[in-house]
Amino acid sequence: MSLQLSLYADPQAEAAGAVAGAAASLPLSFVPAQGSAQDSSPDVIAVAGHAGWTQRAAKAIRRGARGVVVSSPVPEDVDLLAEAAAGAKSAVVLDQRWAGNAAVAGSYGNVHSVIGDALANAVLLDSVAVAPPGTEPLQLLTEQLSVIVQCGIELRNLRMIQRSPNGYTVAASLPNGAPAALQGIMSSALPATATVSVLTSNGCAEVVLPDPAAAWPAQVRAVTAEGATTLPTLYESAHRTSWSRAHSHVTSGNPAGDLGQFTAVMSLLSQLAD
Repeated sequence: MSLQLSLYADPQAEAAGAVAGAAASLPLSFVPAQGSAQDSSPDVIAVAGHAGWTQRAAKAIRRGARGVVVSSPVPEDVDLLAEAAAGAKSAVVLDQRWAGNAAVAGSYGNVHSVIGDALANAVLLDSVAVAPPGTEPLQLLTEQLSVIVQCGIELRNLRMIQRSPNGYTVAASLPNGAPAALQGIMSSALPATATVSVLTSNGCAEVVLPDPAAAWPAQVRAVTAEGATTLPTLYESAHRTSWSRAHSHVTSGNPAGDLGQFTAVMSLLSQLAD
């Protein structure tokens, strides 16, 4: 039987990450803490990812939290938070819209191998992220880049081609020189979805990630000269996967690599600011 951890989420964190629903789906892993975070000293604290989240997460760690789950983090420097987490041996898990999906964040199938095989002979990377109107373009790009980094894809020479309140187009290149195109679209006509496609001369590898509002399955498909392969379907929400990972990291003591990956995303974003 797994060790049950106490958790606390303030209203903002609850709204950002559907914490109550995710925790209720993992009853052997989590139990709500009694009272406030200051009164109950919970094992895990949920933090909303709006501006200042790194300071709030570091404060939770200083108060004794063994783990922190951050929902939808906006771009911020994570160096000081990483130092605090390492010093206290606390786990910081980022619950992101698409990068938190089990297809890329968990042990689902062999996604990284599928992508890696395609990258060896890539001629084009194409990625499209769709979000509701009113979404901040920089936040959407952060979430899209997080998926690409989580897939093990290295991008170089990022350039903003077009940006408006309705979306953006970013050009980049892969290490082998092949072009990469990233598009962000704000529209209510399509579901909130992120797609990453690596095209080769004779096939492709494609990952389609749904919104975490429900346990809609991701789709992972590879097409080669030998034929097409679709990895097994897994009905799992990104929120639930993030909390499962948090429980695993806290109870095992194995460090989470989320902040390191977020640092890589921040490095990519800095290219656009140059």
